[in-house]
Amino acid sequence: MDTSDAIKVRYQDYEILVEPDLAKEAKLEGKDHSIQRLLFVQEVFEDAGDGKRASAQDLEDDFGTRQIMEAAEEIFEKGDMQLTTEQKKEMREDKHKQIVSMIARRAQDPKTGNPHPPERVQNALEEAGFNADAMKDVEEQFDEAIDEIRPIIPVSLDEKQVAIKIPSEKAGKAYDKIQSTAEVLEEQWGNEYFFAKIKVPAGVLTELMEDIQEITGGESEVTET
Repeated sequence: MDTSDAIKVRYQDYEILVEPDLAKEAKLEGKDHSIQRLLFVQEVFEDAGDGKRASAQDLEDDFGTRQIMEAAEEIFEKGDMQLTTEQKKEMREDKHKQIVSMIARRAQDPKTGNPHPPERVQNALEEAGFNADAMKDVEEQFDEAIDEIRPIIPVSLDEKQVAIKIPSEKAGKAYDKIQSTAEVLEEQWGNEYFFAKIKVPAGVLTELMEDIQEITGGESEVTET
């Protein structure tokens, strides 16, 4: 079995091999996970590189169980991800793209009130010498990135609160769009209408409202609060 793409997680004298994408989401972003799906190989190793498996007695002595999944869960939760140079590079690039996208969605040019295009954000980050950290959450790096580019391009993080009313039968898809773009402060699902109060970056409000109108066939109502 080719395990070259797997990520190694080490805790004390034990190692497990996990699926890269699922491990990153669970370990770095706090997403729920199933250890059975997360394991690349359903074994606990003393040395994964040599394929040396931990014995059931060792697991019982150190984890209080002979069950591989129970021990693997503890190793994943408490252990450190051992990334290759290539994996770190890929993660840094992915985090950088996410930060660019986040700034383009959340920040605006205070002179025009419009979002900065991703290319402009990318150029500003490059000029500032900003480097994404592969092991830090994107949200943690957002403020740092904003501080870095402020001397280069004008940035505003103004937000607006609006109330939305949508016919219930058309609210499902619209709600998915709202959640991906805005912070939902209040929501109420009725038999006829869905009501929500949301907070959204000022620069993307118009685009969001246009998308919701398209999704609902023009049957949504939006008012600033």
